[in-house]
Amino acid sequence: MPLSGIRVIDLGRVIAGPLGPMLLGDMGADVIKVESGQGDMLRQQAPSFSPGMGGYFTTANRNKRSVHVDLRKPGGDKLLRALMASADVVVENFRPGIFDEMGFTDEVLARDFPHLVVARLSAFGDVGPMGHRSGVDQLVQGYSGLMAITGSEETGPIRSGVAISDVLGGLCNTIGILGALMEKGQSGRGQVVRTSLLEATMSMLTVQAGRYFASGQDPMPEGNHHPASAPYGLFKTSDGQIQIMVARNADFRLFADFCGRPEWKDDPRFANAGARSINKYDMRAVVAEAMVEKTTEDWLDFFIDNDIPHGPVLSIQEAFESEQAKVLGMTVAMTAGDGVEIKSPRFPWRFNRTPAQVRYPPPSVGEHTEEILAEVGLGDDPEVRAALLELKT
Repeated sequence: MPLSGIRVIDLGRVIAGPLGPMLLGDMGADVIKVESGQGDMLRQQAPSFSPGMGGYFTTANRNKRSVHVDLRKPGGDKLLRALMASADVVVENFRPGIFDEMGFTDEVLARDFPHLVVARLSAFGDVGPMGHRSGVDQLVQGYSGLMAITGSEETGPIRSGVAISDVLGGLCNTIGILGALMEKGQSGRGQVVRTSLLEATMSMLTVQAGRYFASGQDPMPEGNHHPASAPYGLFKTSDGQIQIMVARNADFRLFADFCGRPEWKDDPRFANAGARSINKYDMRAVVAEAMVEKTTEDWLDFFIDNDIPHGPVLSIQEAFESEQAKVLGMTVAMTAGDGVEIKSPRFPWRFNRTPAQVRYPPPSVGEHTEEILAEVGLGDDPEVRAALLELKT
């Protein structure tokens, strides 16, 4: 597998921290999840497959082994240092300053663990006026500008339907780790890689940021319509709704005729893609009037026959049960150590020679403590054993 032989110590919690190590584990890395207290807080988040195996938790923690230890005790620190000495990557998303207080400043890491890639993920970054603050996904969506362009003028700001800043933070963290590992292959040295949910989310504003920088004007929320191209969005039909993108000029001419509005072809407001973008509100209004005159099936037949991009809005259930998702194998089924069947979304990529695979289902807290202690030679260490935790139910 692509990352076979790479060991990752996962000190992450909730979604953003653990997501990256899971993806590295999917690609073959040996990921050790270090948990304290009652374990990752998402273990208890309802709904659950079984006690300690929350649905949220399972989406970010397959292909990991778990060790359960009190890091505040000397034996916990000793175990963590042994794990770090055996590893290639450490991932942490503690509140800024906590990892330093644990004794792992950049200077200590460079001195004691020069081989390590240390990925440090925070909410707002660890510098500047907000660098000391903790934060959560929805707050970051607000600070990043993303929330201001999600929704419509009528609804006002709307959060994303998923914890998108958490996910983007985890993905960007993973990209940084892979880059640092590539560089380590040349220099033989590790380094600290930092990112934050705020940096990740703002970097992904892409076209909306481009509109702002080019015009100096704040983009406005556009609801279910594209901010530039038109007609491109969700429209009602006589018996439902459908998403369409009629961007190519040749497609637009066919579309105008099928709508029974051939005059659109000669209207200077709609003459080409650029004109339709400038006059997007006029375009949306007249298209909306035309779309409700035919059924969804009528529109589907037209768009399919003419190979014009279109599609429905599926529920989560409909999406995972769709034929395309089944062909792609978007659902991964696993059996946890207690025999409970677990399902989660599949890996986001497909390697043709070294495919990702599930080697471990999401672990119960501390499930692999003994075998991991044996691997780092601390199975009989009394100080370490005194720091081990048993889950109290």
